[in-house]
Amino acid sequence: MTHDSSPPKKINLGGAQIPPSTPEKNSDNQSPTNPDEGVSASTPTEGDPPVEPHPVIRPASPFHNHSLCGDGEKLLARAIDTKPLFGDFLMHGQASMVYAQPNAGKTLTLIRLVQDAIEEGRVHPDDVIYINADDSGKGLAEKVRLLEAIGVHMLAPGYKGFKANQVMDKLKEAVEDGTARGRVFVIDTVKKVANLMDKGRSSEFGQVCREAVMGGGTIIGLGHTAKNPNPDGSPRYQGTTDILEDFDAVYVAEPMRPTSGAEERIIRFTQQKARADSPQVVGYAYSTALGLSYEDKLASLRPAYPEELDGSILEADILDDEKVAAVIRGLLVCGLGAAGQDKIVRAAAEDGDISRSQARRVLDRYTGTDPDRHRWSVQKGDRGKRTYTLLIKPKAEGDD
Repeated sequence: MTHDSSPPKKINLGGAQIPPSTPEKNSDNQSPTNPDEGVSASTPTEGDPPVEPHPVIRPASPFHNHSLCGDGEKLLARAIDTKPLFGDFLMHGQASMVYAQPNAGKTLTLIRLVQDAIEEGRVHPDDVIYINADDSGKGLAEKVRLLEAIGVHMLAPGYKGFKANQVMDKLKEAVEDGTARGRVFVIDTVKKVANLMDKGRSSEFGQVCREAVMGGGTIIGLGHTAKNPNPDGSPRYQGTTDILEDFDAVYVAEPMRPTSGAEERIIRFTQQKARADSPQVVGYAYSTALGLSYEDKLASLRPAYPEELDGSILEADILDDEKVAAVIRGLLVCGLGAAGQDKIVRAAAEDGDISRSQARRVLDRYTGTDPDRHRWSVQKGDRGKRTYTLLIKPKAEGDD
């Protein structure tokens, strides 16, 4: 029988050229052992070391060029811990967005929180980049003066060659050269940097901010709420949903006033989204007394107590309360003041589109003896019956 002496053929396994195994002869130099009659040469016998498999070389996919395999230590060195930065709700190492109506006090609150964070050592002042793109000339000058005193950098469009449309490019540059790490970028307001009503532009902005966070930076964006609230009456953020989807945390702020009538404004921040362990609701209060400078208002800012957040009323409801107060005043003019609290509340609710709870709240709010703060006084009689009397505010000197 003639044997083929040509070399064995190679077997193609997914791109790797691997020669087939050649069976070994037995000790008597006989023909190879029949696999059906004994142990195959490719099968290790008991006591032999395991046979190492031949590596199979796979062709690279289009994604392999972007693989982060092997970059774990480098990425860990760039990342920063997520921890409270400004107050207890704006976190280091995240992209956070705060929405509020214009002139609600969000910028005032944030600047004070920046001051506190630097004083407490949470961030170095040289690492804070505050982009002020929504201010008057005087307002800008006041804020620059206050922040430069502690070493914070404030940028404004139109000054020293800076333009609002450069923000995204400069964020990308900071990520590429590594200078985004540890830096805090405050953008006030975001609509001056990216068109939040345009899905493409807002999506691009969200992606750039995500890259900055992945590069070890922190993004704090400020935006406005829409004029039309949600169906339940809560404030609605302005723009597309991209910021809500792409950012780590989103808070919506509402200005409030204490029911006590104090000359303060309370800002309640309600969480819409969060990836860190941050509070659901947080609030701050500052003085609204006449004649205060911006610096004085900053100094007056303080954390609001939980009971204040529950007991205050939204400023958006004040106009409605004025309407209710006018209805109650009309009832008292008509002689219903001696009817008692419950009857006045029921009459006010029947007289207009007013709920009984709102009528009772407004009745209590304006009850007192100070004509500058209250509208009517009350006297308690037998069995707790209350009689209400209108207050007349005295004329100021010089009034006719």
